[in-house]
Amino acid sequence: MTADLTTAPPADRRRTTASVPVDRDGLLATCREAVAKARATRAPVLASWAEQHLLPDPLTLWSRARRATSRSFMWQSAWDRGTVMAIGTARDLRGRGENRIDAVRADWAALTRDLVTGGATVTTLGSGQGPLAVGGFAFRAENPSDRVRLPDALLWVPALQIRSACADPADPADSIGAAELRLNAVLLHDSDPEQITEGLLQLAGRCLAARPALERPAAPPAGERTLRKEELPTADSWKGLVGRATERIRAGEFEKVVLARELRVTASEPYDVPAVVGRLRTANPTTTLFAVDHDEHAFLGATPEYLVRVEGRSVETLGLAGTAPRGSTPEHDEELAQELVESAKIQHEHDVVVQMLRDALGTSCQDVSAESPPRVVKLANVQHLSTNVRGRLPEGSGAGILDLVAQLHPTPALGGHPRKAALSWLDDNEGLDRGWYAGVVGWADAGGQGQFAVTIRSALLDGGTASLYAGCGIVGDSDPEAEYAETCAKLRPMLSALRIEGP
Repeated sequence: MTADLTTAPPADRRRTTASVPVDRDGLLATCREAVAKARATRAPVLASWAEQHLLPDPLTLWSRARRATSRSFMWQSAWDRGTVMAIGTARDLRGRGENRIDAVRADWAALTRDLVTGGATVTTLGSGQGPLAVGGFAFRAENPSDRVRLPDALLWVPALQIRSACADPADPADSIGAAELRLNAVLLHDSDPEQITEGLLQLAGRCLAARPALERPAAPPAGERTLRKEELPTADSWKGLVGRATERIRAGEFEKVVLARELRVTASEPYDVPAVVGRLRTANPTTTLFAVDHDEHAFLGATPEYLVRVEGRSVETLGLAGTAPRGSTPEHDEELAQELVESAKIQHEHDVVVQMLRDALGTSCQDVSAESPPRVVKLANVQHLSTNVRGRLPEGSGAGILDLVAQLHPTPALGGHPRKAALSWLDDNEGLDRGWYAGVVGWADAGGQGQFAVTIRSALLDGGTASLYAGCGIVGDSDPEAEYAETCAKLRPMLSALRIEGP
């Protein structure tokens, strides 16, 4: 695929990328400065150059641009409606084992220590400045399955990064808004800055050119696809597992465990990933939307839960635990919400999560506080108890977003409590390859700011195979039938986005 690039008159020395003019000389100067620093330090140097532009809706851009590379990232935040779109890779940051998040954090800190920037940084997009590390972490430290599809820990610096403040989800998909276009590259002492510059310009040209050829063919209507569904484990087996978990809880082995299951749906045609993401955004406007392309796999979702965000010194996390269905009428809906608030079982399950978050933030933050009483958050198919927990990093603290991710993940809402005992029981009994389900996805900047969400209400797509996941917090008096019904309700948003009838 050729880049859609033309050369502007020599007087302004700008290169046009589709309809977006790019300052080639500025980008080249930044790359040359990075090479000079790499020669001085004998270490790789990250160069990052940015301009402000009026660009289409990031989801529209991502839908076209993701085909230009095997690695992409799409994010729309539930907190500030800000979006991040990332295409291609300048540098991978990977980790394995129990200290995988710390390893990624250390590599990111080393890579940004001698950062070279150029262009015009946009300061009106909320938290986060400069180049970002985007990606996520699996639920488990070590994947127990031979079917490894996403790494245990993978953040990466994108080659092309677009950030925008998309405040109104009701805007049409082709709306134009202010955005920061950023190009990133890692240069060595012997890198050719001219070659790097041209490569970045060509990537930007491929990604921003609004060509029909970049669109996927329309997927056939759902009714024309052959579908095969498989529950892993079977419904009866999973209910039996719930029963065994409650026995261990009543015996005092642990206080809570979160059991998950997979619904694998195989279709005769590949799923249209951008169409699925678009339907998720439309149907779930108050959630955080995410999509990660990695080789042949797409991991995506619309999650109501975030793990942690850092803006300046302010830290915020969320306890989301306790679930009830939505009612068939407004009156019925309110009755179910009231039962959620008054249930001793659900309040206990929720309090376990909130207390753990308070304790974890207390090791790094000052002025830790939690909302009281919990709020009821209403989603399309279910409603949850929700509590915000906040704190402030001390002046001069070296802690940042990735330090807090390492402290908090996995919370009792994802694994159980006490953490070690619950996770050990899951390793021995759940038998499920969760992958990045119940993990975290998000972004971090070089200064320690960032946002990470919990990857529930998610699915992993591989061509015509979709693995959907849902889980429940199990306590001593949990009922297997009720817990199974709850997982069915949690699967419905993704099934709807995939245009698949209920489980």
